[in-house]
Amino acid sequence: MAALLLLCVAPAAEGQTSPLAPGLSRIAGTDPASGIAYTRLLLEGKLLSPPASAEPPSTTPTLIAQCTQRPNGNLLFELFANYGGVEDTVFHRPWQPSDGSLFAPTTVKVNITMEFLGYTHVKPVTRQWEKLDTPAGQFRYNPPSRASSNMEDSTFYLQYLKALPTLRLTYAGKTVEFLTTPLLDQVRKEPLCKASRL
Repeated sequence: MAALLLLCVAPAAEGQTSPLAPGLSRIAGTDPASGIAYTRLLLEGKLLSPPASAEPPSTTPTLIAQCTQRPNGNLLFELFANYGGVEDTVFHRPWQPSDGSLFAPTTVKVNITMEFLGYTHVKPVTRQWEKLDTPAGQFRYNPPSRASSNMEDSTFYLQYLKALPTLRLTYAGKTVEFLTTPLLDQVRKEPLCKASRL
């Protein structure tokens, strides 16, 4: 059954970016090395507070909802974000022992403040994200584990976004804003995104 689902969701042109709406695009395929099927939904945002002396980034800030299915059928939802300047939007498979090292590479953990705005305002929360080496400039919400101080998975905050759809992320003096309604609507439509619980 899992193999059938993998075949049903594989697009005709794997790994190609398809625009869905203004500021929203989709990349889908299957990683040949790991057999992981993936769908990445990329939402463009805007930089609200760039550093005064900085050059504008070459690309806009992006919020990425990544939905994957392992060959064993397990589904996973992950949230990534960047503050612009990241042109590498392809799927990067998770580390495996066969990648040439016995131990998974360590990542730098940073605290990012998350604000949720809509018909009302809730208190901002600061949560731990991982600063990725590949691609440089990308952050991944760090799921609860022994290597994470977070108590909630990223899917917990998708419930916030249903009522408060404007997400602001602040780190190192930079704030980005995303209007997430189109992203959430597309997550609900994607077969691989059932782990989002939307």
